[in-house]
Amino acid sequence: MLIAIVNQSSLVSNADAATMTQAIASQIQLDAAPLWDRAPAAVVFYADASGIPPAAHVITLTDTIQDQPTGVLGYHTEDQGGKLWGIVAAQPELSNGGKATTGDWSVSSVLSHEVLEMYIDPNCNLWSNNGKGSIYTFEVCDPVEAPTYAVNGVSVSNFVTPAWFDPLAGSGAKFDKLGLLTAPFTILKGGYVVYATAGKEQQKYGDDFPQWRKDMKQGPYARTRRRIAQATALETA
Repeated sequence: MLIAIVNQSSLVSNADAATMTQAIASQIQLDAAPLWDRAPAAVVFYADASGIPPAAHVITLTDTIQDQPTGVLGYHTEDQGGKLWGIVAAQPELSNGGKATTGDWSVSSVLSHEVLEMYIDPNCNLWSNNGKGSIYTFEVCDPVEAPTYAVNGVSVSNFVTPAWFDPLAGSGAKFDKLGLLTAPFTILKGGYVVYATAGKEQQKYGDDFPQWRKDMKQGPYARTRRRIAQATALETA
C-alpha cells in the first residue's frame, strides 16, 4: 500500500510537509504495523503531484476544505470513481492555536490521523460489534485524538490497537499506543467515537474535544460523515 502526501497549502511549507511525512512513515513502520500485525504501508511525500503512481492513495494538505483539490488530476473520491483520497486542512489547526509539527491538534497529528485510518480501513466501511448491542466504526485514531506523541520531534496521532475492538479483551491488554485506555470501546477526553445501536447513529465526544474539530468532521468528504450515512442506512434497511 502506497499513501502519497501532496502539499497544496500556502500555510505549510514543502519542507514541513516532507518532515511530517517522514515521521508518519516511521510511525507506520515502527509503531502501527507491529501493533496491528500487518505489512507497513509506504508513506511518501511528492513535491510534484504528477509523479504520483496511479495506484497510490492520496492525502492532500490544503488551507481549507472546500471542493475537490486541484492539481491532483485523476484522483477522485471512492464514490465517484473507486479511488481513495483524503484532505487535511491546515488553517483550522493553525487558527485555533495549533502548530505545524508540534503539540496536540497540530497539522502533523491530523495528517498522521488520516494516514493511520486510511492504512487500517482504507474503504471506510468496517465496523466492530461490542457484544452489547452496538457496533462501532473501525476508526483507529478517533477515540484517542489527544494527547499526541512525538516521532523524531514531530507530533503524531495516538491510535487504538486491535484489542480496542475486542469485547473479550482483558484488562491487561494494550488498547492504544500510549497505553492510556483500560478497556475496549472507551475514549479519552480528547477523543470521540461514532457508533450505532439498533441502527440508530450515535456520536460521543470527550470533555476536551474542541468544537472546531467537530465542525471539520461534518464536511462532505469527511470519514465521520460517511460513517453517519452508513449508520442511517442500517436503520432504514
